[in-house]
Amino acid sequence: MQYQGPDAADLMNVFVLNDAFIVWQRTRPADESRERGLAPETRARLGDLGCEQRERLARTPFLLMSLAEDDEARWQSLFTERRTRDLLQCLQIRDEVASGLIAAGLGFLWQLARRNPYATRLVSGASLKWCEQLSACTLMDLFARALEDQTLLAPRMADNTDLWHRLLTAGVSNRRHVRLAARVSAMQSMLIERPGRAYRPLAAAACRMPPVKTRKSGSRGT
Repeated sequence: MQYQGPDAADLMNVFVLNDAFIVWQRTRPADESRERGLAPETRARLGDLGCEQRERLARTPFLLMSLAEDDEARWQSLFTERRTRDLLQCLQIRDEVASGLIAAGLGFLWQLARRNPYATRLVSGASLKWCEQLSACTLMDLFARALEDQTLLAPRMADNTDLWHRLLTAGVSNRRHVRLAARVSAMQSMLIERPGRAYRPLAAAACRMPPVKTRKSGSRGT
């Protein structure tokens, strides 16, 4: 069986979201350590990356930001919440950048889940059930339920120091084949190593993912 992976436009959206998330992570105050944040040494390594290395990290083919897609109980509460509210009413927002990332991330995953649930799972590690429930919501209702909970936003698999070490070392190498190997390994970890997954590992090798057009500029390529 063949599956259709994310297309070039989907991947470009992933890269843009990753870039914005990296900027947010680097500018967060050090004392804002949250339950699902990166380990101090990982944050330090992220902060030490140069501009070109940050560009390479952003081109990881899955979302570096997590919206707690694997937290079934948390999202079940959001999905079943019956309140309706005008989005123009004042939301209790403490971090406007975080809220913007949550809105952009949810909007991207929502439209992708409606169009291609398999691609949604590849770029976010989300379960098919989560994709189905997400796509069943209206976008405005989803925002009204989720935007106030800024703790939804966190680095993907922040507790997996091996994965982040791989992304922040080999994943930003100036050698393309090293970067690609690190990204494939990190994606495998995201898809199959997360504890408590209720679905079988994805048949990622069976999907077609079109190559993304990149600049021919040596070390600044994909």
